[in-house]
Amino acid sequence: MTSALEVAGVSVSYGKFIAVETATLHMAPGECVALVGPNGHGKSSLVNAIAGTIKRGGQVTAFGKQIPARSTKAAVAAGLVLVPERRHLYPKLSVRDNILLGGFSKTRRLRASRAWDDVSDVVDMFPELKKLLRQDAGTLSGGQQQMVALARGLAARPRLLILDEPCLGLAEAVTERLYGWMEEITRTDLAILLVEENPVRALDVCDRMVRIYNGVIAEGVDEAAFPGHTGVEVTS
Repeated sequence: MTSALEVAGVSVSYGKFIAVETATLHMAPGECVALVGPNGHGKSSLVNAIAGTIKRGGQVTAFGKQIPARSTKAAVAAGLVLVPERRHLYPKLSVRDNILLGGFSKTRRLRASRAWDDVSDVVDMFPELKKLLRQDAGTLSGGQQQMVALARGLAARPRLLILDEPCLGLAEAVTERLYGWMEEITRTDLAILLVEENPVRALDVCDRMVRIYNGVIAEGVDEAAFPGHTGVEVTS
């Protein structure tokens, strides 16, 4: 069976600072894997390198297709979609248009009316958005904006969805709702790589975990990496 993701020797540097050091990661189709670790230890750098948004060393393969460094086009073509940290919506575009942009690669040959028909089903997962489709995305609450970002990612029809800290800065009640949604999609054949600071919360939805600490992927949980969570079992 072709792997959903193979990461081999991936490294990320910003000048002389090494953010990620020769990371290796494997994911099977339909698997949900949590990438956990403290803030500032390389989680976002690694997933952005995988998605082709930043310069990297090493190799990334998604569903048997090589993803060249800094090629988001190749990543999306292979079925890999990143929902970035802090959402990165277009604040002056409507909710509808933000979601449509997610499906652009799939619908660009269609008329606008048919394009919306092709992606509108993702909004069914977030009923709250249906009454907000004409509203500018920048006027929404943080939780609503995250729903738009998730819907935009799903509109691309990914085979592997990378979620980078989807609940960062959100109220606990909103976080619980978003985790309920993530639990639902883990029952589908969509592979998910979830970036999360809290290993206990990630265990609620993921099949397994890997952790990154000081830019190095490793097994297990220790007090230095996760104060107060030494009883959590993490596998890679």
